[in-house]
Amino acid sequence: MLLQDMPPRAWITTALQWVRTIALTTLFLALGRVLDAALDEADTTGALILGAVAGAVAVTCSGIAAAVPPRLRAVEEQRWRGSGIRAALDRDPAAAASGASTGPARPTSPGHAAAVGGPPHGRTDGARPGAGPSGGRPGGGPPGGGRPGTGEADLLTGGVERIAEYRAEFLGPALAAFTAPALVLLMLGIFVDPVIAVVLLVLVLLVPVLVRFFLARFRGPTAAYRRLAGQATAKFQEVLRSLGGLVLLGAEDAGRRSVAEAAAALRVQAVALLKRSQLMILVNDALFSLVMITAAVALALWRFDGGMITAGGFLAVVLLATLLYEPIDKLGRSFYVAMAGRTQQGLFTQTLTTPTSTTSTTPSTTSPGAASADLPAAETPTETPTVTPSLTSDEPAPERAELLRLEDLGVERGGRSVLRGVTLSVPRGAAVAVVGPSGAGKSTLAAVLQGLFPAASGQLLLEGRPADSAALQQAAVTVPQKPFIFSGTVAENLRLARPEASEDQLWEALAQARLDAEIAAKPHGLDTQVGEDGGSLSGGQIRRLAIARALLSGAKLLILDEPTADLDRRAERLVDESLRSLAGDHTLVIIAHRLATTRWADQVLVLEAGSTAALGTPDELLAQTGYYAQATAGEGEDR
Repeated sequence: MLLQDMPPRAWITTALQWVRTIALTTLFLALGRVLDAALDEADTTGALILGAVAGAVAVTCSGIAAAVPPRLRAVEEQRWRGSGIRAALDRDPAAAASGASTGPARPTSPGHAAAVGGPPHGRTDGARPGAGPSGGRPGGGPPGGGRPGTGEADLLTGGVERIAEYRAEFLGPALAAFTAPALVLLMLGIFVDPVIAVVLLVLVLLVPVLVRFFLARFRGPTAAYRRLAGQATAKFQEVLRSLGGLVLLGAEDAGRRSVAEAAAALRVQAVALLKRSQLMILVNDALFSLVMITAAVALALWRFDGGMITAGGFLAVVLLATLLYEPIDKLGRSFYVAMAGRTQQGLFTQTLTTPTSTTSTTPSTTSPGAASADLPAAETPTETPTVTPSLTSDEPAPERAELLRLEDLGVERGGRSVLRGVTLSVPRGAAVAVVGPSGAGKSTLAAVLQGLFPAASGQLLLEGRPADSAALQQAAVTVPQKPFIFSGTVAENLRLARPEASEDQLWEALAQARLDAEIAAKPHGLDTQVGEDGGSLSGGQIRRLAIARALLSGAKLLILDEPTADLDRRAERLVDESLRSLAGDHTLVIIAHRLATTRWADQVLVLEAGSTAALGTPDELLAQTGYYAQATAGEGEDR
């Protein structure tokens, strides 16, 4: 395995280490000859010259060997990072959505000829009974339905650095550490004493045995640590990226807990890994520093006492014992680098060559076949949306209590008037659409209703009482145009809004959002992994999951910012249907550019240049000449 991973340039370091080892062995043997010559009062000039030349060669090789790995590391980082980025960009969305590749996986590991296969499939007993023959609701189940987020950004940054360190700074010296002692023992047997060489060879042969043993024992914990590190990094990034949305959802405590739990799991695994690393160092020091050097000295004394070696030979054996221990010591102290690098290399190859089970969140890359596969057979793109009786009955609707009232509301931002004189009554259970050209003040009005911007003039009443920012933030929850979806399961994303929610409550919220059938059709139901940024869900599923999460919060007012933006027609129809089903039971304020989706609203507020241009039912505004009628006709359809 080491030779397969080792890049060609790493052989330079290995060769330099071999030359250095031979030179140092020659130096120590020369010192032994100098001692013998001095004791015999003979000429030491030749031995001194030989020792000086060998020392100079050893120093030169050491300097060059120290300069090569950093350069090679930079080259390896560039190759692996570039390969990973190309693999991520070349990933086939259609094949990923269908869960099967259309051809052989493209290898991303530089120097490897084949890609590593995907992870094994998990059990499929966590789906919602009722989607299949058994009926009923699900109990819990194991995660599945797509690979969890593994932190590709972390792999392409810190992961690549550890891979490069392993390949450039460990493999070459490691090979030298395994082979250099053989050179030392060969020269020791030839020039000093073969008996001592054979005995020390037995101890040296224990090195690969122990290294292989520790590699096998540490591979699993090290891989677990790296997975947890990547997940903790991804979780922290997700919380930072979604902090504003978490605050609006009132789920900042849940976000804080998720980061704390990821960090705690990583800390436990790091401590366990550190203990194993210290055990490796302890065994290395105890066996090879104590046993080998002690054995070398004892053997030298025994052979010297028997007259088998000279005093110079005794000195040479003691000095050469340090050469036997030196590479082994370096190997033991860089053992963690090897484990981290090999683990990251495996994760890198698996993550960036195995197609992930994702569907695009943009209409241009959504696979129609894959999208349809997520739906039960009865739910087709041409299904007629269910219209609530309260919106279609010929009888006048009963008066509903007022939830929200805006009276002559004005808002200023940066010393400039953004909204002026906006008056609006929102009954409980009504659906109010806010439309208008870009820059008309729609987003500002939504921010005011969320309690993010204070009103400069007028009043904002909530259930008949003046509402401050805190009251509005407690009463309203927003589904943004790009909802934040955490890597994890469907259930975990839903429970951000209500951590104590039962599975029945989760399914009820999904049913209200018209998403329950699609989630139940997945093998793991609520335990389906959504992937990083909701990568295993379509754009429409992400919006409806966000709607279900907002419903779980129990907020009095749901604010939906462009709920059908950037969706294809089928996904738009499904989101529109889920919103229609909520009307009457929930109070909705919908910020919309797609005016065809507002035809079922109770009221439409048209804003132009920060002021109310029109207010009425959709039919009333269509009968007038104005922005709403012109923009709806410009869309070319009446849906």
